[in-house]
Amino acid sequence: MTYNIEEDGTWEERSLNLLAESDFNRQFSREKDRKKGEGKLKTKWMIRPMAIPRVILELQDESSRETALRCLSRFLIEIREENPRMYNDAGHMLYYSFGTMSILLQEILAFLRKMVEGSLKYRSIKRIANVLTLIQSIAANSATREKLIDFFLINVAQVPIFLLPVIKFKSPLEDFDNICAVALSVIGIMCQAREPKIIKWAVDNQISEACWSCTDTGNELTRVIGMHILEAILRNEYGMSYICSPMCDDLLTGLMKAWREMITILAKNQDYSPRLVFHVLRCYMLLCVHDRGFSAVLSYLPDPMLDGTFIESAEKFPIIGRLLDELLMTIGGNVQQLQTHAF
Repeated sequence: MTYNIEEDGTWEERSLNLLAESDFNRQFSREKDRKKGEGKLKTKWMIRPMAIPRVILELQDESSRETALRCLSRFLIEIREENPRMYNDAGHMLYYSFGTMSILLQEILAFLRKMVEGSLKYRSIKRIANVLTLIQSIAANSATREKLIDFFLINVAQVPIFLLPVIKFKSPLEDFDNICAVALSVIGIMCQAREPKIIKWAVDNQISEACWSCTDTGNELTRVIGMHILEAILRNEYGMSYICSPMCDDLLTGLMKAWREMITILAKNQDYSPRLVFHVLRCYMLLCVHDRGFSAVLSYLPDPMLDGTFIESAEKFPIIGRLLDELLMTIGGNVQQLQTHAF
């Protein structure tokens, strides 16, 4: 079987737009795509009955696997919003089709081996991006999301845990940071439903620490997705208790310092990423409901949040203005308290 798929979707199509409650982010994604003049290559033939199962079967053959991965990946990106039911059905078929999960795991392991050997090429990056896009569809399906964790817990080899080395790895290759974002989005998709079992799994497997690393050193896309995950964790009682517990002082303080530095930089160039400002504000608000979280916010709240620096962003994006007003009301707007409060 031959497919004619020329280019993959943008990195934001592959990752950020898969996350729930990302309307604020889509404004920027669409604007970037419009400026770049990027069009979408359609694969409408995949809608035909049995087309998806036939291409899934092509994964079994190593000689056709790379092309089949690319074809399935591009199609999933296209139908995600146009046909959510078909997207969910595809995730179901991928999970339950014979041998597919093992093949996807083999692809991840092969990529990790190339990372260790230092033999990564741009082609390897494109291939793993397609693999991760397939795993995203499995994680997005409510009927297979928890099974994905259960299956790999029982079989020891947890795919999401195999993604952590990818998320933490530093490579000089262009676009590798974007692969980190796509890998992180798999975990983000699993966490976004805020199911207690999955949030507990994320916390117990140090996903919070991985997100801290991403928000501290990652590119914009990786940081935004990391903030999505942290927000989902903070909305869960177990997650909030973990991040704000005394034994996690380093984590909470590290997050506060990373966000303070990020906001200070964004204050100098507000057009760069209003969405990061948006997500940091939401996480600040969540932390304020916990005593230790509130103390941390008081101790490390960046000056630009207090001195009117973000008025321009607040006027352009009213939701930022509302969150900022709410945060200032919550902390009482007492600058002297901020300067003297000890965490």
